[in-house]
Amino acid sequence: MTRNQPPDGWLPPGVVWVQAKQVVPRNADPGHCEHFVAEFQDLLRSLQPDLVHAGPVQSCGYIAALSGFRPVLLMSWGSDILAATHRNEEWRCATEIALRGATGFFCDCNAVRALATGIVAFPDSRIVQFPWGIQRGRFAPAGPKPERAEFTSLPDAITFISTRSWEPMYDIDVLLEAFHQAHRVNRRLRLLLLGDGSEAGRIRDFIVTRKLAEVVRTPGQITGEELPRWFRAADAYISCAKSDGTSISLLEAMATGLAVIATDIPSNREWITPGENGWLAPVGCSEQFAERILRAANLSGGEREAISLRNQQIVSQRADWDKNFPALIEMYERLRRVATDGT
Repeated sequence: MTRNQPPDGWLPPGVVWVQAKQVVPRNADPGHCEHFVAEFQDLLRSLQPDLVHAGPVQSCGYIAALSGFRPVLLMSWGSDILAATHRNEEWRCATEIALRGATGFFCDCNAVRALATGIVAFPDSRIVQFPWGIQRGRFAPAGPKPERAEFTSLPDAITFISTRSWEPMYDIDVLLEAFHQAHRVNRRLRLLLLGDGSEAGRIRDFIVTRKLAEVVRTPGQITGEELPRWFRAADAYISCAKSDGTSISLLEAMATGLAVIATDIPSNREWITPGENGWLAPVGCSEQFAERILRAANLSGGEREAISLRNQQIVSQRADWDKNFPALIEMYERLRRVATDGT
């Protein structure tokens, strides 16, 4: 639905990239997405797929439902169900239409499943649930670190990392205010603020006006290949997101063995037990996030090592992509049988 062409060699053998004529902007209202339905129906007639896997809910999922095609596996991206559903009546209606038009539902956490099935009661046999997960061995504590994270080489620095987009949903301003408050107490604190986004101007102004440029690094967007290096440069991870499903960046941090700080929302409670492998703080509360930052900074070496091992184990047991992915393939086959013979 966008005009971004994948790089050469990126697609696996047998996968074909189809370029749509129209562009549906990211975060477009459902009404905007309706204009793409006719073109999508043309693509379906041309491609004749056995199944459509569509998400987020109110854009691609909504279009798939309006197309009349079956079977459709509707995939929630987390905040589409948890937050966008309640934006206004248009978004609520689009959510219900997408769910009612789906043959099956794919989600990554209990919070999303509960809200979606409260709208449309999918049978358990038509739901596949697992965290999108981490490819085994890709994120680990041992390995190279980025050359540009200069202050991570300081022997007494305690470095936090954020990899969330600089968009309103992720409350980067709350994160920076919390870090600023904590840094006034502990001058050893440092922050790797990766990413970019629509709030870049405001974020950079905050860093300059609070005189944080020497202790906050903003290296921009980092490729997926380089991301493990940056996680290894940190001691702890922080996210102030207002809404999340199972956050991939949270799992990446845990797989790298970092202590984690995140918002106190249902999906994060499925992964973080306060005081055992990280901490939770209320949405939008910079004071409490600052307090959690100072707690993480004050961990002893033994406590940090225990959290590291615990988080690596949690990801290995529950978020291993290679273990979880077959459940998605099984659901494809099940929905295909439903469409062909009703079983």
